[in-house]
Amino acid sequence: MRIAFITDIHIDEAGKQPKGIDVRQNFLKALAFLPELNPSCLVIGGDVCNTVGDQAIYEWVKQELDKLPFPYYVIPGNHDDSVLLATVFRRAHNLHDNELYFALPLEGRPTLFLDTSKGELSPKQWTWLKNYMSALRDNNVLVFMHHPPLPADVTFMDNKYPFRQSEEFLDLVRESPCHVTVVCGHYHVEKVVQRSNLLVLLTPSTFFQMKHDPAQLVVDNHCVGIREINLTTHGTSSTVHYL
Repeated sequence: MRIAFITDIHIDEAGKQPKGIDVRQNFLKALAFLPELNPSCLVIGGDVCNTVGDQAIYEWVKQELDKLPFPYYVIPGNHDDSVLLATVFRRAHNLHDNELYFALPLEGRPTLFLDTSKGELSPKQWTWLKNYMSALRDNNVLVFMHHPPLPADVTFMDNKYPFRQSEEFLDLVRESPCHVTVVCGHYHVEKVVQRSNLLVLLTPSTFFQMKHDPAQLVVDNHCVGIREINLTTHGTSSTVHYL
């Protein structure tokens, strides 16, 4: 199975170009590239909106995604409104106390979609995650979430906007005898982080990419990034494509 992952698209109001970047055109370029990958599905990894959740923006994005010939799934980022996102994208049945999270078997592969829009999981979402991880302990698990679940040596983001429950997440994963792969965004970089049985694939944005080392936000480049994930009987492989 091949999955396309696009994240941090930061769509603004019609006519607005944050930081002088045509984010809508970048998003459309990313969608136009997808036929070359021929994925089974697409996952949008959050920060659909540039600053705050906006119904008109979500409706425009949904209009473009509905043109795709394969299914897609959307999770919220820290600039999104989970309830509004779920409502527009017809996922209200997956709302739990205003958090949007759910589980799906993608061609038989157990897959979890988390809501880290607040930078952490609520106690209710933690319980849900623990129960699923316990039930799936004999399976390799694929997780989609906006935030990287552990520090990734991207200084500005690690210091300013990290996932605030990294140790708890690592403890939960260590209890699993199998492999856990997390696909995420948020940091606007391409990076792979391995910790024990946890593999984290940080995915670049369609907006801009950041330099890893500075203590302040420094733009590295303005390439549009898309991650390809391949799930086969031989394991998981991944490639990032830049446009």
